[in-house]
Amino acid sequence: MDAKLRQVVEFLMGEGQVEWTTDRPAPGVEPEARELFISVGSRAESLPPHPRMLAWKLPQWMRRSVRSTTGAVLLSAGELDALAGQLREGQPEGSLGKFTLRVHEHTFDVICATLLVAYRLLHGAWPEGSDALVEYLGEWEQGHTETVGDYERAFGTVFYAALNLWPSETARPTREVLELMASVMNVVRLRAELARLPEPLIPPVISRRLKADERLYRAELSRAQRVQLDIPLDGHEDGSVRRVDALFLSSFQDVTVLRLLARSDTGNTHYGQGFDFMAVHISRLEQSRPWHVISLTPERAGSLADLAGTLDELEGDKQPDGTPRKKGARRFERQPNDYSDPWYSDGYASPVGRSTMVAVPYSGTRLSRRELWQAIWDRFNVGRHVHVLRAHTVFARPFLWRGPAPDIELVSRGFRRSDFSPQGSSFHPAVVNSFLGSTQEADVTHYEKPTDGHTLHVSVYPNRLVVVWIERPRKTPTSMYALAQEQAALAEGKELWELEPLRGLPPWLAPLGPERWLVYGSYRISRGRSSMLDDSRSMQGLFHAIASGTEPTLERLPSEAASESRRVLRDAAGETEHWLTSTGGARLEFLIEEEERGPLACDRDVLLFLLTIGQRYSAFETSRRMAEVEQRYRTSRWQSLRPARSVRSDVMLFTNSLWHTRVSEDPDVNARYLSWHSLHGLQETVEAMKDQAAELDQYKRDQFDRMVGILVFVFLPVSLACGFFSGAQFQEMSPSVGIPGNTSGWLIFLGYTAAFTVLVFGTVFLARVMSWRRR
Repeated sequence: MDAKLRQVVEFLMGEGQVEWTTDRPAPGVEPEARELFISVGSRAESLPPHPRMLAWKLPQWMRRSVRSTTGAVLLSAGELDALAGQLREGQPEGSLGKFTLRVHEHTFDVICATLLVAYRLLHGAWPEGSDALVEYLGEWEQGHTETVGDYERAFGTVFYAALNLWPSETARPTREVLELMASVMNVVRLRAELARLPEPLIPPVISRRLKADERLYRAELSRAQRVQLDIPLDGHEDGSVRRVDALFLSSFQDVTVLRLLARSDTGNTHYGQGFDFMAVHISRLEQSRPWHVISLTPERAGSLADLAGTLDELEGDKQPDGTPRKKGARRFERQPNDYSDPWYSDGYASPVGRSTMVAVPYSGTRLSRRELWQAIWDRFNVGRHVHVLRAHTVFARPFLWRGPAPDIELVSRGFRRSDFSPQGSSFHPAVVNSFLGSTQEADVTHYEKPTDGHTLHVSVYPNRLVVVWIERPRKTPTSMYALAQEQAALAEGKELWELEPLRGLPPWLAPLGPERWLVYGSYRISRGRSSMLDDSRSMQGLFHAIASGTEPTLERLPSEAASESRRVLRDAAGETEHWLTSTGGARLEFLIEEEERGPLACDRDVLLFLLTIGQRYSAFETSRRMAEVEQRYRTSRWQSLRPARSVRSDVMLFTNSLWHTRVSEDPDVNARYLSWHSLHGLQETVEAMKDQAAELDQYKRDQFDRMVGILVFVFLPVSLACGFFSGAQFQEMSPSVGIPGNTSGWLIFLGYTAAFTVLVFGTVFLARVMSWRRR
């Protein structure tokens, strides 16, 4: 390091010469006579430029297209020379008087600008390579990460690694950081050299730190949220948007480090262009407030305009400690509120209003990182730009009927019998006759009652199972995000229970299964008016929310297991997708042109949904009742002689029903039917029920044979003993003595044996015959 740069370092480290302060000036405050503002302060556009306010985001520098505070310093040679003359007044030759530097945090731009300021004040000139330094800092401050160099060798990353290794506990940076910066300025002369520093300039401890940062980033990435967002290109509500990969991350690493690593990470992004959008939360233990930085890659189109104002509204009028937020003069003319500590946006200082970064208030925030990320997810959700032209949704819940005969009760309450056989033309006749209610002897009967734009249905299955389902049509266009929220609120809430036909039914309905409504819907989507419908995680999560009836929140994005368990089928034409989940499904019809088609209504897909719901919960209820019977058999010795007639017949009806074979000759319909079976595990359930019935029969046979063994063990010895002693007692006596009739001892033995045979084997025969008849 040459003598001039060494003198600059000693000058900045001297406490008697330079006073450093990071206290933020109030809005409109100007520097004092011996004070410089570096990257701090605010000034109205109508006021003339101030010579000692060096911050590139001030209007006076924005009008000159300055891209960094270091660049503003380089354009202030005359003002700094005048300040140097003032500082030399009354001082020994070659020395400067004491002055104050009011700076922002120790950022890359601030430290470089400070070094250039000290160099100009001391030597009246700029160091060699200052133009290259200003050009590099301009790219860095504007966020053009593709031009700042390799991560392990770039000047910016080396600086922030040094800042983390040698943090300062005061407003003055550490000597190690200043000496590192000065050594680079001493050697490097070209911008390309700043993008890739010579290895001898990078201390080994910093080199090891930079190599470790990559591993730390990968570890943080595994715990992050990776989604896609629609960033607006202008301020219009229905304006154009750009789909970007977004990263929601919480880490102790430096924001700049994460930003550089994430924006060059093409391997973990959906579109292969790196994470354009980042929402980073860094919790610093030494400070009482969490830090948040929300940034957008500036070299690509898009803006975070009004995001800071939205977060301010979400923040409310309270500070983190509960005290009211103060109001006063605005720091920026484009600031949407007059809070003294607003969420900061670089769009406030931009004359064109484009915002690429939003940062936390200096006084902290009451909002957790999850609340902030959810607010960003709601604001830029991809579903806001997917237009649903029409929707027809069915909400269904299974119950056990505990009241009188359901047919009589429903008819008395105004329900009428309904027949769905016209909608089931593609089903086999056996399914139409058994399930669609085409005959009075059908296994399933359907009842309906219209009310307030809805239609309430009750489907009565065997085994006193009923499924209550509500048709909810929607003819007005909406966004898929709004529709998913509305649908989830109905599935989880109590609004559907307030419909008039349902008010008298709850006393007879015993809950069975989930405490929520299952959902199936048909939706027509305008592909021409929607943003791109790709296979990104956000879009897939939105379709999953529509199909499952869950709320489309950041926390409820489907996991990998949920994504693997669902079924997505496309019809032969490829214009319709069928999404099937364990709690519902959706049929998505994509229209290139918004042509007029027939109304959406209850069709074969809805009937498949209801059919499989009935099968699923019929199997659950039958299996539960069989378990109760088996438990009684195992706790009561004589229960084995009483067959479970109703349970056995239910099992036979369920396992032998045509519902469990092919339901249609249409391969698309049958494929969806088999998908429902797979999702509900019905094939495994049927096999388990057969095994359970076989095990129960075998257990009953074993119990019966055990009872026969007990009878033989008890009565046969008694019979033998009685016959033996009777024969021994009476063989020498007259047959007429003591015994009525004309007999002898051996005849008494034969009589006991015959009576035992009739008693035991007659009981076995009658029990077997009665058991078979009852089955």
